Amino acid sequence: MEKKKLSLPAQIFIALLLGIVVGLAFYFMGKPEITTNYLKPFGTIFVNLLKFIVVPVVLLSMIDGIVSMGDMKKVGSVGWKTVAYFLVTTAIACVIGLANIFNNAGLFPTLQLVDGQVWEKATSANFMDTLVAIFPSNMWKSFTDANMLQVIVIALMFGGGILAAGEKGKLAQDLVSSLYSVIDRVMAFIIALSPIGVFTMMTWVVANQGPEILGHLALV
Repeated sequence: MEKKKLSLPAQIFIALLLGIVVGLAFYFMGKPEITTNYLKPFGTIFVNLLKFIVVPVVLLSMIDGIVSMGDMKKVGSVGWKTVAYFLVTTAIACVIGLANIFNNAGLFPTLQLVDGQVWEKATSANFMDTLVAIFPSNMWKSFTDANMLQVIVIALMFGGGILAAGEKGKLAQDLVSSLYSVIDRVMAFIIALSPIGVFTMMTWVVANQGPEILGHLALV
């Protein structure tokens, strides 16, 4: 009878526990630098791969989805709803994450000014500034900065452009569909590396911060 393979969430959970155990072992041995030199780099590679895959996944998946609608009217409706949803959910996440978790748990860092320095209040951007910032002036900069709102706008424009081009846009449509299939496979490969990334990063964090960090992580 064929053995059932552990699911990815189960693998990640086991990697998390192993990371804590191994990290504590290095901490009490007084050798945290081993994790810094030989384990953390693998975790950094995993994090870099996640950052690398985000923009192409969002860009290609949105263009592919827009083109599959086949109706320019739907593109406009979905576009504004997507941008609005992204803004609202991001704002809610920031408020809850910072105000409730860090502040109430006493984890928010206290910033102190060097003698002689004066605190200058940050200038709040108004609605029009925010609206202007959504639209990119340099497509490649939007990609390299991982500005997701601008990436969404780029995807909407390219998706709408392919639909508006009609038959002449068929080649671009097929290219996007093919590229999305490829990037989907690449993403699956990267996600499969999650247990390794979790293990190495957790081992490094615990080895350098000690048992105290576990309480802070539990609160977060």
